[in-house]
Amino acid sequence: MEKLTAVSFLFLTMTDKKSNRLNNIIKDLGSDDKSKVLTAIKQLRKHGNRMAILPLIELLNTSKDDEITADLIQLLYDLKDQAVVDDLITAIEDETYAPVKAVLISIFWQSKLDGSDYLNTFIQQAIHGDYATAIEVMTVIDNLDASFDEEEISNLRFDLDDALQYEEDEEKAKLLATIQRSLNELNIEYD
Repeated sequence: MEKLTAVSFLFLTMTDKKSNRLNNIIKDLGSDDKSKVLTAIKQLRKHGNRMAILPLIELLNTSKDDEITADLIQLLYDLKDQAVVDDLITAIEDETYAPVKAVLISIFWQSKLDGSDYLNTFIQQAIHGDYATAIEVMTVIDNLDASFDEEEISNLRFDLDDALQYEEDEEKAKLLATIQRSLNELNIEYD
């Protein structure tokens, strides 16, 4: 067995302390004590990382307290770590989180996270989701600053054409048509 150098030992000790701190904060998110939960949310601003995103989403989905929900949403809107994008997309695609889907999608434009790799996911959420979800998708698309493959955009336009034929809600149909026009304004890479 290799001997640990003083630096290695110090790093492992610090990592363990950080890990324990984060685990304790995440544990407090599940507390029945409202003040503990609010403190945990506040502590995640300083000590949080990607490991906390799923517990935060779970709490957002289950919380019945308006103050906790508001603090959670504000924290999520302040995310800056691009590493959470995959976790957000996973939650968006999971019907367990349907009640908070619009909020989860809005995190992308509120936090300026790059969701351009998931344009198809956003469009499908607009098509199959409710009006609020479609509004958030439209805002995400309006804030995208990337180039997209011509074929991908063409396929998404086709999906929206198909959805427009079957959408019964007149307001949502108008919104889907607006999303379709927004696709035309995206930067397209031609082969």
